[in-house]
Amino acid sequence: MDILQRERLLKFGAVPFTTDVIAGELGDYSAVLAKIAALVDEGSLVRIKRGLYCLSPRISGRDLDLRVIANALYSPSYVSFETALSVYGLIPERVDETMSACAKRAKRYATPLGAFSYRTVPGNWFPIGIRTLNTGEGGFLIASPEKALGDLLIARCNLRISSPDSLRSFLEDDIRFDFDAFGSPDKAVLKEMAASGHKPLLMKALERMFS
Repeated sequence: MDILQRERLLKFGAVPFTTDVIAGELGDYSAVLAKIAALVDEGSLVRIKRGLYCLSPRISGRDLDLRVIANALYSPSYVSFETALSVYGLIPERVDETMSACAKRAKRYATPLGAFSYRTVPGNWFPIGIRTLNTGEGGFLIASPEKALGDLLIARCNLRISSPDSLRSFLEDDIRFDFDAFGSPDKAVLKEMAASGHKPLLMKALERMFS
């Protein structure tokens, strides 16, 4: 990579960018694909998927945030399930795969940066309890702790629980959920999930468990 290319690309930092965006920095579009391929081959760029790239940490000097990349890789989506619960320190296990909820069909990507999975949630459920977290490498959409729990529960097809005590036992035994670290629940999110019409008995049990 020459000095001019390096200076132009450093402005992206650790945020993913598309072929069209990088074309504006590398010059003539007719040659941009060859330039990108060369930069990937030399390790200056990381190809996340076709048309989506990020600058190698070796060049940028900055770590890549997989949660930011998860949002860009498949949209609309937000980080959730065990990944979000791990972000909040509510489960003890390290999560190797970055898991997200999406409104389209389920997807899974195996990339040079790791695995990313996307589980479909119902359309009227999708917007409940989403927040933005900002890091030094950009912002990303993530489920609130309550929504991450709700996503995990509705994704369990054969889960039949209708009492708060049974649900608490399940969460303690199945994912080792840390109730002490949870703090004060967002009751508005719990109420909205319970009113969504999806697994109503289970969602009502979740609402009552934190009431």
